[in-house]
Amino acid sequence: MKNMHKITLFISILFFTGCSKDLLDKTPKDQLSPSTFFQNETQCKMALIGIYNAIQPNATPAHFYQFDYMSDNGYCQDSWQGSKEVGEWLTNSSSWAPYAKWTQDYNIISRANEFLQDISSATVSDDVKSAMSAEAKFLRGYAYADLIAYFGNVPLITKVLALSDAYVSRTAKSDVLTQILSDFNDAAAALPTSYSGTDVGRATKGAALAYKARALLANQKWDDAAQAALDVINLTKYDLYPDYAGTFSEAHENNIEVIFDIQYIPTTQSQPWPTAALSLTSWPTANVTADLINSYYMQNGLPITDAASGYDPQNPFVNRDPRLAASVVLPGSAFGSSTFIPSLDQVPCGARPRKNASIGIADVNNCSLNTILMRYADIYLMRAEALIESGSTDQEIYTLIDKVRARVNMPTVEAVEGTGLSQTQLRAIVRHERRVEFYNEGTRYADMLRWQDASLVHDVYGYDKSLLSDPSSSATWTFKQVKMETRTFDATKGWLWPVPQGDIDINKNLLPNNPGY
Repeated sequence: MKNMHKITLFISILFFTGCSKDLLDKTPKDQLSPSTFFQNETQCKMALIGIYNAIQPNATPAHFYQFDYMSDNGYCQDSWQGSKEVGEWLTNSSSWAPYAKWTQDYNIISRANEFLQDISSATVSDDVKSAMSAEAKFLRGYAYADLIAYFGNVPLITKVLALSDAYVSRTAKSDVLTQILSDFNDAAAALPTSYSGTDVGRATKGAALAYKARALLANQKWDDAAQAALDVINLTKYDLYPDYAGTFSEAHENNIEVIFDIQYIPTTQSQPWPTAALSLTSWPTANVTADLINSYYMQNGLPITDAASGYDPQNPFVNRDPRLAASVVLPGSAFGSSTFIPSLDQVPCGARPRKNASIGIADVNNCSLNTILMRYADIYLMRAEALIESGSTDQEIYTLIDKVRARVNMPTVEAVEGTGLSQTQLRAIVRHERRVEFYNEGTRYADMLRWQDASLVHDVYGYDKSLLSDPSSSATWTFKQVKMETRTFDATKGWLWPVPQGDIDINKNLLPNNPGY
């Protein structure tokens, strides 16, 4: 699909910048419309790619890494980026992050609705219409699932509206979920299990089922979520990529673990500004919290707080879960061609993200690493979580978590935590596993919203960088934690974001806003 992006960009320029000699033509030739487009399969595909393009971040706080900054995993001290106030639970109806998410998702939805309307009369085969309509429905379901996770009740719009009908009210979350599941079911029924060549990256049957599982899990439909995850497993199309760190490198894109991602191309369609490479490696705001670092177990499977773990506070990164070093630029570790010395770096917390950072690329503004949105490890852990929440404590739960751990040679649940565990114990295990497996993939904040665990909203701590200063004698370093930011959960707002004030000003039917706003 990367090559298709190039074609779309080129032809879009032709269409939108061309002009007609006959200025009196009633059908304008300098813009796209159903009467001048959707005339063949290539044009339909270009319009479809236009929906895919809308899933790229549309603003700074919409980038995946910002959602780790909003959580207990990270911290961005610059208010202008939009994630700081979310992490502090100080969001209001004029905040940038809710506005960016709301507008991005409805942009996807409006493009999908327009596409579904126009392709119905396109001069292409029924098979092409069916397949492309399924992709559009998948993308619409993707956007609506995101909206109800963050905003609760939202306007449900499934067709192109006339201006007179545009002042819509919010629809009950349960009704929107019904539409989401319908879209995902329709998509799964019509989409192929895989693509080849330039079509790699388009939505598949597995993607539709995976996002169906995620939507069901987020809405506490435990049995159905477990089944949807199992449906993905039963496709036998995916597996865990053996190299955990390599999973997030450009050299290993589109590997067997990737279910759905955003595809980027160097120069012609690289990541939107600010790219992950720019933000994570150059800017002073890509903070990793000490709490996140401390959450990674020792290689023997024990937490660092366990006296039997072998943890040495003077050498805190030795013999840790391999995912820690693969995910975080730790003090004293390699950072491109140099060694990371916290006192010489601008990030206040003393550690940076490594995963998805494209460290060492020539131009940080031209980062073309695909952003993985759904991968197979999530299927295992979503099914495990759904089974646990449904009341099961069966062996399959252990097996699912063990598979994720085995990829990085971490011991099994049975070997460390034991067998015959309760629902509460298994819940804690799977939630911990999600945190260390998916750090800096933009999932942690959504997990917090789903779990509604206020204990996860707490003050941010990092390392005292002044004690991590001498690159020639790192053995003298002292890893002292210092407070960086105060965070307090606001129970009056709960776990929902506000409907953006700008939309309310235009359409009062969106009122009342969510509690606390």
